[in-house]
Amino acid sequence: MELTKPTTSSACADGTRGVPGRVTAAAVLGTLLEWYDFAIYASMAAVIGRLFFPSDDPTVSLLVTLASYAVGFVCRPLGAIVLGRLGDRAGRRSMLAITMVTVGAASVLIGLLPTHASAGLLAPALLVALRMVQGLAAGAEWTGGATFLIEYARTGRRGLYSGVVQASTVAGFLMGTGVAMAVVRLMPETAVDSWGWRIPFLLGGVVAAVGLFIRLGGVVAAVGLFIRLKLDESPAYRELHTPHEPILRQGAQPQAAAPDDSGISGADADDGSGAATQTRRNWLLVLGIVFGVTLHGYTATSFPAFLDAVGALSLEDALTTNAIALLIEVPLIVAAGALSDRVGRKKVMGGALALYALTTYPVFLLVTSGALAGALAGQVVFVVLFAAVSGPMAALFVELFPTRVRSTAFSSSYNIGAAVFGGTAPFVNTFLATRTGVSVAPAFYLVCGALVSLAFLSRAHDRYQEELR
Repeated sequence: MELTKPTTSSACADGTRGVPGRVTAAAVLGTLLEWYDFAIYASMAAVIGRLFFPSDDPTVSLLVTLASYAVGFVCRPLGAIVLGRLGDRAGRRSMLAITMVTVGAASVLIGLLPTHASAGLLAPALLVALRMVQGLAAGAEWTGGATFLIEYARTGRRGLYSGVVQASTVAGFLMGTGVAMAVVRLMPETAVDSWGWRIPFLLGGVVAAVGLFIRLGGVVAAVGLFIRLKLDESPAYRELHTPHEPILRQGAQPQAAAPDDSGISGADADDGSGAATQTRRNWLLVLGIVFGVTLHGYTATSFPAFLDAVGALSLEDALTTNAIALLIEVPLIVAAGALSDRVGRKKVMGGALALYALTTYPVFLLVTSGALAGALAGQVVFVVLFAAVSGPMAALFVELFPTRVRSTAFSSSYNIGAAVFGGTAPFVNTFLATRTGVSVAPAFYLVCGALVSLAFLSRAHDRYQEELR
């Protein structure tokens, strides 16, 4: 088979001059907006509980709100399968455009909803419905953006870009937490309950239709959508769908295809039963790794609501300490991803998971101590370890699956785990602490998650030095 030299326009896209900035922007913008919305819902959970799920017991309102938050995760696996298949069949670009519009439009509609006081049961019903719509789109947003970006990156740099796209989740959450914190701190509670709670959702809005702009967030989203629709597909995807003109990524050399773990080599590997078995095995491994990883990740981002519920800190102080911790975490995620390009994904992630098993209990003692300094110190330790776990994570998962089914396999395995374990983590943590009366009770659940993830990680093959298949 003759190797064809890429055109000038594709050379840059193929990584010979690095990953194009517009590709990085496309992956990062949608993920940032998705997690901005995630953050404002989690940070404003106590307010949403009062307005949409009123009860004589504030804890009951909060728990029901967190349950509605988890409902959005129920739809993630379905969205991951449907949109993941779209990404494999129609291209990563189309999938990314759809997810961006859907997540943003639902956010805007939440910001426009009537509350229980004016609409009765219709208000929480509409809120839950919109959370489900967001869940459908979010099922392929982060995984789709990560797949797209990492497929552009050359071997030896995929971990770095894995860290970049993962850092955008925390940056988005930091933005959302910052906006929520500003609303809570700068407005009286009566104003927040009356109309101030809507501000974060409206600021996080994206384009719901062509030519429609929703405030500042809409402009940002429109730019991101335009960028995504103007992109070329990733080199790995184009190479798969133009087999007569294979594309050489940066650092790659013309050579015969190497056999994969199944023992089947070349193009036949995609269709061989051995390769299918290997894909199913890796799918289960990702699901197992995601258990502890998402438990810790979603716990880190829901600390404000948790600390407010157990009475450890006021909501304002809880939001402040969480924002500081997240700010420290962002650059560390990128650094951890880059480190995994040198020493391997498993060493970085495995070391952090082992430390989680050892330190989660004392961290919760600090976080729930009632002292501002203790809460901050505990959260900083928590997010530093999570940075080491999450920085290389996307690269590890992308590298485990072949290009032909990567979008579907990655999105579905990750999002089923995120829905079952991550989405329920804020609810379970708060339930354990409030019902047992032991504020550190969630630590035991999290230690169990870390050990399970560590066991599954040990069985995964680290392909950090290999070309994408």
